[in-house]
Amino acid sequence: MNMCSFLFKIVSAILCGAILFIQSSLANAAYREKTIHEFSLSSLALTSTHGEVTLIQEPLEQFQTPVLKLSTESDADLIHFRCDEWDNAQYLVFDMYYDADHSGMFTLRAYAKGENSPRIYAVIGLLPRLNTRITFPLSLLNGQQIFMKRDPGRLKGVVQGNRLYVDEIDRISLGLSYTGLEKKQVAYINNIALLKDPPEFSLPDVKLVDPLGQNTQKNWPGKTSDIDSLRHNLQAALEESTDASYPKDFSIYGGTLNKRFKATGFFRVEHDGSRWWMVDPEGYGFYSLGLDCIQPGEWGTILPGMEKLFEWLPTNNTDFTPAFSQEWTGNNSVCFPIANLIRVFGTKDWKEKWITLTRGRMIEWGFNTIGNWSDTQAFRGKKIPYVLPLGAFPSTQTMLFRDFPDVFSAEFKENSVRFARELESYKDDPWLIGYFMRNEPEWGFGKFNLASEMLEANPGTATRKGLSKFIKNLYKGNLSALNKAWNTDLKSFEELITHNFRRMETRSLQAEKDLWSFSEQMVLAYVKIPAAELRKVDPNHLNMGMRYAWIASDLMYKAGEVFDIFTINCYGFLPDFKSIDTIAAKCGKPTLIGEFHFGALDRGLTATGLKAVKNQIERGKAYRRYVEMGATNPNLLGTHYFILNDQALLGRFDGENYQIGFVDVTLSPYEEIVEAAKETHRSIYDIMMGKKTPFNTPAETIRNISF
Repeated sequence: MNMCSFLFKIVSAILCGAILFIQSSLANAAYREKTIHEFSLSSLALTSTHGEVTLIQEPLEQFQTPVLKLSTESDADLIHFRCDEWDNAQYLVFDMYYDADHSGMFTLRAYAKGENSPRIYAVIGLLPRLNTRITFPLSLLNGQQIFMKRDPGRLKGVVQGNRLYVDEIDRISLGLSYTGLEKKQVAYINNIALLKDPPEFSLPDVKLVDPLGQNTQKNWPGKTSDIDSLRHNLQAALEESTDASYPKDFSIYGGTLNKRFKATGFFRVEHDGSRWWMVDPEGYGFYSLGLDCIQPGEWGTILPGMEKLFEWLPTNNTDFTPAFSQEWTGNNSVCFPIANLIRVFGTKDWKEKWITLTRGRMIEWGFNTIGNWSDTQAFRGKKIPYVLPLGAFPSTQTMLFRDFPDVFSAEFKENSVRFARELESYKDDPWLIGYFMRNEPEWGFGKFNLASEMLEANPGTATRKGLSKFIKNLYKGNLSALNKAWNTDLKSFEELITHNFRRMETRSLQAEKDLWSFSEQMVLAYVKIPAAELRKVDPNHLNMGMRYAWIASDLMYKAGEVFDIFTINCYGFLPDFKSIDTIAAKCGKPTLIGEFHFGALDRGLTATGLKAVKNQIERGKAYRRYVEMGATNPNLLGTHYFILNDQALLGRFDGENYQIGFVDVTLSPYEEIVEAAKETHRSIYDIMMGKKTPFNTPAETIRNISF
């Protein structure tokens, strides 16, 4: 080796050491004494196996310190965080800037040692071009919490998968979600560290939201230019809404006069030999066309530091007090649509004017059901059928897995009795179709053996005692036979009560089977006990189930034995006909779709929702096809669209900010989807009865931006 080469290597080593020292100092400066471990940017750049990861030393507009530029054309992992200090830390933290006109998504995937697929992962949303601090609590790796608590500026975060213990962690990897809207997705990241305490948060002083609640960074057709335009639009809409009525061949409930059944005075279901029908109180066939969240507007959460992102905010103790509230989390929340209604109709009359406007729109647009999470009290007595989401589902002090309670306990029974009392004031209302026991139980987000999950923690519960008794009876008290079948070394059946076990279902196929059998009993008790109490209070109305996010396992069908109607939230470009028909075959029950939607990026918001199309015209096509094709299925009773209003630009309580409404933040309708819905709803009964061919032209889709 010549002297020049030798000196060059020495200088390079010194420079690399200096860079690592500088990066370490920068992370320390960002988080101070909270830091447990700092990840070197230059070292992380070397871990990349997909896309492009570039270390940028010179200052950028958004960063005055070195950053990693991430660039990709796929959803693959880009950088990998490895260290030996996971067990000493509480948080993985970094700063991130997503460089696009729309919201972005990134994924954190956590891998166990020796495994090639992630055990658990998180999908997290980002606002466009806003330098945002991301905090990922490592406690989320236990799989017990799906929805991440919001941080200032960050959008929704969702965690899914199986629990990963800290001593099993090999690495956590980060990747960008590719949208296809640009050739490459680009983001910047720095200040990456493990911390023992939450960090401080700071957002740039940039105005993203105008006084009407609209995006300041974009213009689009139909954007409301000023308060005078807002006033003109809403006053004209109110005048138009007063003459709305259903077609002449519709019943007063929105059913069809062309299909007759026995009248009972309440809604019920009946199979006519060809298909399932809802039957309205007067005995007419009814197909439920619903709109969820019929509220004056969607609320947006203002976490500390986010105030500077708004040109104006409603405040308490002013004329705009109704547009200001404090959430159960302690964070402030504002509703720009309410503020806009107050601007036009005044502090005293805005609510009644909104009720009149919205009732007229519902009927004019052909909806016949006030859907879930709506302002039920506002529309009681307004002669529109509605559904009721019941309050807090019975819980217990000790939860067995996620939100699954100790269902064999006396506590669960007692809380079920209290839960049912909510129906007292509704039991005689003929306009109430039925009630939902709860929404999207988190134990149903994936296929989980609940009995096995229960054995991971919290010994001594009543349901653990029930499991021990069940297994003892199953094996007729023969502990040796159990140990042989399960590949275990239990000293007594009582150890199933008193000890914790990791992944007991994986010990043997028989263990998995036996635990699954008891899981079925757990789910049946979970539904049957409160359902019986509800029926005691209200024998008149339909039990419409739990609005499962999807059919993740056969355990859901077990619960269906108790429902009158099996409701699923079904996000697709068509209803999930396979699940709908399977429900009918296994449970003997009809299905209602509780949620679906379509969003686009050609208006003010920066995220599409769970299903995305090219523009507003395509939203209309997507709606028509979904609802009309759904009506041809003999086991489907209706579809409820999520939601009336667009979500808040900077995110609601959990961070969703989707362009999915029938109206925008100024309560202006998206005419394309409105006209499509009107056309579909006029023909829905002819489609059901085979008199008209359904619309079946697919909409032009894009990749969804949702979290």
